[in-house]
Amino acid sequence: MAKVVDINTIEKIFRLRIFFLAVLSIVLIILIPISISIGVYKIGFIDLIKYIFLGGLDLEAKSILFLRFRRVLSSIVVGAILGCGGAAIQSILRNPMASPFTLGISWAAALGVAIALLTGIGGVASQWFLSFLNPYIIPLFAFSFALIQVAIVLLLVYRAGMSEKALILASIAMSFFYQAILYFIQYFFLNELQVALIVFWTFGDIGRVGWVELYILLSTLSIVSIYYILKSYDFDLMLLGDDSAASSGINPKRFRLEAAIVTAFGASISTAFAGVIAFLCLVAPHIARLIIGSSHRYLIPTSMIIGSILLVVADIIGRGITYVTIPVGITISFIGSPLLLYLLLRR
Repeated sequence: MAKVVDINTIEKIFRLRIFFLAVLSIVLIILIPISISIGVYKIGFIDLIKYIFLGGLDLEAKSILFLRFRRVLSSIVVGAILGCGGAAIQSILRNPMASPFTLGISWAAALGVAIALLTGIGGVASQWFLSFLNPYIIPLFAFSFALIQVAIVLLLVYRAGMSEKALILASIAMSFFYQAILYFIQYFFLNELQVALIVFWTFGDIGRVGWVELYILLSTLSIVSIYYILKSYDFDLMLLGDDSAASSGINPKRFRLEAAIVTAFGASISTAFAGVIAFLCLVAPHIARLIIGSSHRYLIPTSMIIGSILLVVADIIGRGITYVTIPVGITISFIGSPLLLYLLLRR
């Protein structure tokens, strides 16, 4: 009889998880037309639905719709990459405060992108525009610098034997170091307009993501999400400790390095094209864990969907509350900061 109760309980938990995933997916789908209809150029939600099924909008409205559709797709993809990356890095380090942002990976990638742009190798910061001349070189620079920070983080874990809190503090110190280099370059080598453009890029903005950059982001999301889902059982074992993982046939150090590189890859590509977006990769996994539990088979896709929802909502708020579009990096910080404090206090 006890076995029957256990099986029924497992089936109930499984159904609840599938239900929550379905509800979150529906919420994300509903947000897409809402996001497309919001902006300075007003397109009513009903008019948008009519256009989807019947067509009939003028050329100007169609052009704006396609631009906004690309924008919402960029929000979904970047949010998903950062959401699952945060869940993965928290698992391998067994640190609830770990994320590509708090570990300095995002700022290291940002420094790499800035150097690629300012040297003219991957793009140009002109008088009025920040343009990507070669969108394939930019991620290479971002990933290279992100790998340097990953190596530093892992050295601090293995060689220095830092505790969870000390590791976060050391990573924050490294973030300030990368920012100092970035500010040094801006101060000595750029004019005022170029400095303004680079600073605006570091705010985090998905509006500048073009179709080529979106294809690169989609490819990145496919790679990292497939890896995370295939390794979901390994992530579960890592939460139990290195000894438990090793007894189950996993090499903890090798897997930690492997997963950290994949996470750095996703975070660096997102940072390369969307700038530095804080808190999202930290908050999304915490919300997902409260809803779905700690099983990474469900935690990874839930973190992806919640990351997408948060970034789409941040973009809606940024375009809806004023005639000036507020970058998502700013709005997500306004949303993420109190949300993170609430989650920490609740624990």
